[in-house]
Amino acid sequence: MSNFILNEKKGDGTYITINRGDVNGIVSDEMATEIAGMIDAAGKESKFIVYRSTGPDFCIGRDRGANPYAPAKEALDFRANSETVFHFYDAFRRCPIPVIGGVQGRALGFGCSVAALFDVTIATDDAKFALPEMGHNILPTMAMSALVDRVGRKGIAYLAFSTREVDAQTALAYGLVSLVVPKAKLDEEVENVVKALTKAPPPAIRGAKEYLGVALGMDIKSAASYAKNLHATVNTSSRMREK
Repeated sequence: MSNFILNEKKGDGTYITINRGDVNGIVSDEMATEIAGMIDAAGKESKFIVYRSTGPDFCIGRDRGANPYAPAKEALDFRANSETVFHFYDAFRRCPIPVIGGVQGRALGFGCSVAALFDVTIATDDAKFALPEMGHNILPTMAMSALVDRVGRKGIAYLAFSTREVDAQTALAYGLVSLVVPKAKLDEEVENVVKALTKAPPPAIRGAKEYLGVALGMDIKSAASYAKNLHATVNTSSRMREK
């Protein structure tokens, strides 16, 4: 499996690259499990993760084998199979450091979900995003669950019900991506975020990621109180002054 996934520690970051450009970046369940493990490991030793994909497309979905839309015989078996993907999605949410993603070409279904799960998603101006599941008679709630705390209701509804591809600027308006750049500038813009994170103290990086993961589920008063306490805890830490 290692030839499909490149995992490299460079400086303060862990770089995960899906090396399946010949099949448009599709990811198998076995790969998803391996990547989740890489994300968990990186959270213990790095300041950030950069997640990329080779080839013209970022990811056009999951590698589901020879009969991609055949349902499992029993609901219990189907649920067990689904757990692999939900565990993969949760790896991004439980990761204590930010995950920066660069997206080019098509990000469809599973690929759209991954693009949404990044903390910072930088997309090329030719990128396309879609949830095509309903066009294959599949309820898309698995993919929708990855978007539900990232994208607004109207955007999720359009992606799920229309099954149509939306362009990068529309995805930006939905909140699915953070920034849209010319294709030639993708590497440069990802590197700009990397440079900023390299300079930042680890407690601040982890504190900001923690706040994003918790505060969005709180009411405003609780979120403000949590911000106050976290602000005091992190900013008085001696580790904030380490070189």
